[in-house]
Amino acid sequence: MAHYSDDDVFPVTRITAGSIGDTGRRVFIIQAQYGDDLVSWVIEKGQAVALSRALPQLLADVRTEYPELGEPLVAAQPNLELDEPLEPQFRVGSIGVGYDRIHDLVVLTLVDADSEDLDFGVPASADGYEVPPESYIYTTRGQALLLGRQAEVVVTAGRPTCPRCGEPIDDFGHFCLPVEARGRFGGAFLQ
Repeated sequence: MAHYSDDDVFPVTRITAGSIGDTGRRVFIIQAQYGDDLVSWVIEKGQAVALSRALPQLLADVRTEYPELGEPLVAAQPNLELDEPLEPQFRVGSIGVGYDRIHDLVVLTLVDADSEDLDFGVPASADGYEVPPESYIYTTRGQALLLGRQAEVVVTAGRPTCPRCGEPIDDFGHFCLPVEARGRFGGAFLQ
């Protein structure tokens, strides 16, 4: 999925996050556009939350480390809606976030959830080892900033979360144990 040629790396023309479905049963999606090509991946709500926190932090770290860089350029009225068709390449198991200083691009590494259980110590064939399906998404710093903001908007558009335990609160209410009781079970409990 990486779009590069020798030393030239081409960022996506558009990237966004969104969700489909009813509140409480939403499916979260990252969608990137490369020219006319549209690519989507399914992510978990927790991954969307992590993106909304990690991307602004990464950009702040980049500005601190490289003060000569200007502020990220952001479109005045960006199109952050999901487009059709919504045919995801795969469900994302893990997301890596990094910065490529040479090209001044933010790099997202999406790893297929089904590949995380593979044993890479065992050769898949006589030719070599199995390589996990990964997608690399190159974005400008402005696109990454918008993606982080959009991920936060998408997550907060759903059910509110309990300030005590972080679990979603349904229309019919919410049950959560006191902090002392959660601590006895290592932060987890059965319902």
